[in-house]
Amino acid sequence: MKKIFGIVVLVIIIVLGLSSQFFIRVKINCKSQYGDCPKSVLEKMLVINDKSLSRAKRGVKKILANEFLISDYSVQYKIPNILHVELLVKKPTIALRNINSGVLALFDSDGKVLSYASESAFPIIIFNENLPKEGENVGKTVLFVSKIAGGVYQMYQVKDFLIQDDSLLVELPGQFKVIFPLDGDAQILLGSLKLIYSNIQNGDNIGKYREVDLRFTNPVLR
Repeated sequence: MKKIFGIVVLVIIIVLGLSSQFFIRVKINCKSQYGDCPKSVLEKMLVINDKSLSRAKRGVKKILANEFLISDYSVQYKIPNILHVELLVKKPTIALRNINSGVLALFDSDGKVLSYASESAFPIIIFNENLPKEGENVGKTVLFVSKIAGGVYQMYQVKDFLIQDDSLLVELPGQFKVIFPLDGDAQILLGSLKLIYSNIQNGDNIGKYREVDLRFTNPVLR
């Protein structure tokens, strides 16, 4: 008899648990690794606030599946009526600017434009083309250039890079100009620059050269 009673209780609990998903109305609580969720994502989630637990879960999944700002997420129901959403938000690493505009397109290491801004603490690549829209990719050339720009910024804290005449131009401390190609092996190019720049900053070479062209198999110093 006790065994039957226990089975009945278990069945009731399961039924109540399943049915609660359709009757409990939840409030969305959204957080990210930076604190609050991005405003654009939060606004989309307002439409599923105060919906049933089941509908809210489906709504969150649908919204975040198409959200380019989010790389991963988790959803957890918290008694009595909270649906906690934890987001892993993508982080921009570099900026892109049209030469005639002050608007910056901030993009991540995969080349996806995440947002626009008027200023940036990241390296800035300047070119003479239209900026991609949010959610679009910057393209193969700019993505390659961003690896060069990121490496140069880490080594010398230089922020401004210009794509011009099929080359990437940057000026290092000491008014030393560097010309990079727009394709190739980024690590080899950065390694060559580091070796050359350190050599011309020592001994009799100080002030002797004003430019290095890395577009050739053998770098050209001028």
